[in-house]
Amino acid sequence: MSAILQQLPDGATLEAERKEGEWYAVLVEKEEGGFILGYVHESLVVAVEAAPPEPAPQRERVEEEEPAAAKPVEEKREEPRLLPPPVSPPPGEGEKRERWDVTLWLGGRHTTVGDLNDGAEGLARYYESRLAAAADGDVEALHFGYLLGAEVRILLAPRFHLSAGVEHSSGEVTSSVVYKEGSMEASYATKPWFQATPISLALLYYPLPFLCVKAGLDYTFARGAYFYRFSYPDPDEGTELWQEWTGKASASGFGYQAGLGLDWPLGSRISLIAEATYRHCRLADLEGEDDYRESTGYESREPGMLYRILATAGGAKTFPLVFIRDREPSEAGVVDSRRAELDLSGYSLKLGLRVRF
Repeated sequence: MSAILQQLPDGATLEAERKEGEWYAVLVEKEEGGFILGYVHESLVVAVEAAPPEPAPQRERVEEEEPAAAKPVEEKREEPRLLPPPVSPPPGEGEKRERWDVTLWLGGRHTTVGDLNDGAEGLARYYESRLAAAADGDVEALHFGYLLGAEVRILLAPRFHLSAGVEHSSGEVTSSVVYKEGSMEASYATKPWFQATPISLALLYYPLPFLCVKAGLDYTFARGAYFYRFSYPDPDEGTELWQEWTGKASASGFGYQAGLGLDWPLGSRISLIAEATYRHCRLADLEGEDDYRESTGYESREPGMLYRILATAGGAKTFPLVFIRDREPSEAGVVDSRRAELDLSGYSLKLGLRVRF
């Protein structure tokens, strides 16, 4: 995680002061003059034994010819010695640069969801208005889901990677509302649900060794579902009557993503990664099937498209409802309708391991 002090050309000769674990401490002459102490990993160098130093030339012995005068001593100058040329490492040795890696992660995702939430809340308010009863309880909106995923990265150039990944996330939330009017008590339960599997292709850039910037395209396969149950007492028999709707619809389409990641090395080839990502994806034309059941034993199945319907409960106020219909709704009480959307736009936080090869 340290900053790079200096980059050297391939084949440069380094003088190691010492070795600490997998790292050599080396002295390198700076371009502006002077020396700098830094570290280089053993996988990037080949140890070359230094040539033994030449013995120092011996001074010639000088004999005194006369007591009063001595011959000057002539010293031999040492001829300059050239360092041996850099040794090129054999294939498979020397600089080793990981070309690709695999990342596995877990995390959480916060999405907009949209019409499914509106339909669950709208039906609760529809029954409240229709029964003219006080409602006890709230409908909780669905936003959060858990995710897991994997990604393969390929090194394109220094600091740049191309990644291909797949991710799966899902979430659901259950709510219930009780309506009381005198001795009468009815209840409503709902459970919106979603699943998303985006396949992504992204470009990654490392401005710093531990910081990653990411942007790419997604193609998402998604499913959205609803469950509604309305139960009420039978005034004649004293038993409980109920109605249930269960619908599941699916769609697929393109989106995009952008994110930031942090990378903490745990070893020479493994890192801990943390990533925050924003994804934009809105899917329409969800096609599926609605199953209807009631306490009398009656059942029906209706294939079609997921619609967002604005309906009245006998007054002027309208309520958003979401159902699968085989055609666009136009019956009495329907004010407006359109194809429903599943909005999977939102943020995710992921934590995982990255293994380099």
